[in-house]
Amino acid sequence: MPSHGSGIPGRIFGLDVMRATAGIMVLLSHTSHLVAGHWPRFPLVPSIDWVGIFFVLSGYLIGALLLDALSKPGPPALRFADFMQRRWLRTLPNYYLFLGINIVLVHRGLAPGTITGAAPAYLLFLQNLYLPLDLFFWESWSLAVEEWFYLLFPLLAFGALAFGSSHARRSYAAICALFLAFPLLARFHLAPHAVDAITTELWLDKLVVTRLDAPGMGMLAALIATGRPAGWRRMRWPAFLIGAVLLALMGDIRREAPLPVPLFNSMEAMAVALLLPLLSTWHGRGTTARLFAFLSLITYALYLVHLPLLYVAGHLVPDPGPWACALKYALFIAAAMGLATLVQRFWEEPFMRQRDRVGRWVAAWWPRGAGTP
Repeated sequence: MPSHGSGIPGRIFGLDVMRATAGIMVLLSHTSHLVAGHWPRFPLVPSIDWVGIFFVLSGYLIGALLLDALSKPGPPALRFADFMQRRWLRTLPNYYLFLGINIVLVHRGLAPGTITGAAPAYLLFLQNLYLPLDLFFWESWSLAVEEWFYLLFPLLAFGALAFGSSHARRSYAAICALFLAFPLLARFHLAPHAVDAITTELWLDKLVVTRLDAPGMGMLAALIATGRPAGWRRMRWPAFLIGAVLLALMGDIRREAPLPVPLFNSMEAMAVALLLPLLSTWHGRGTTARLFAFLSLITYALYLVHLPLLYVAGHLVPDPGPWACALKYALFIAAAMGLATLVQRFWEEPFMRQRDRVGRWVAAWWPRGAGTP
């Protein structure tokens, strides 16, 4: 997506702030117990579904790219293949690297979890497709949600073109409606399995079939933003205020609700989407823009790095002295960010640089006339 005045080509400052904030909040929420002996209420991470923010934001960004790809000439099947190779070169190298790291850590007793004959399901993102498989590498549940969404939504969109649809945006809107409705129905169907906090997470919050509506909401936002740009800008402040209030209320309601409510996920996703008109048009420049761009770039790697680091080195942080503990915690956070930077720079980025080359190779080898509508 093009830059909107962030001062950095290809970056949108408000969306960088959104992604970076969500990533830091996930990091803090997963590691705050390390300092709980001295500061049991620190850090104060709001009760918000921070991973859900990633889902909606990813849907919004991917939606704009998909709409652009759908409008280009060429065989739909070829455009689908190019779209997917770009997604996969962005996401799969990190996933399989850390799948291997987590397997090694569990095998050597350095991380909790167990490896059984069902572990190969992780290779195809089947660990939480419609049933929870809670073995190890628990943070991978969200990556499975995104990967299945990245596959299914473009497959349906390009498939509609291949089968003769002449209205790409209309087909896109219909697919959005499908992805918003089906997960909600799935949550109502699976709600009897959610009898406490743990089973609610496993059956309602962390299955692919129950969470596809969050990126779907982002896709719908991209459709509105690209189709009605003037209205998108006009609504940015009212939408942001409504979304922020709703998101805060939903966090409190979800925490105190005696029973799981399948509508919660839909309402939270809608609240996040309402933040996008303002954040997607928020300008930033200079050092602040560069800082949030950097944090945004390493967020994916940071999400994957921090738990293995916690398993291996987390025991070094607690200390009888409060300030020694604080210093060690700060060093732990810095180490997580440093490792994430190395992964992003020397593993993730080299694969991403191959996307144009792979795209040209796919186009060159594509059978002439194949897939032409």
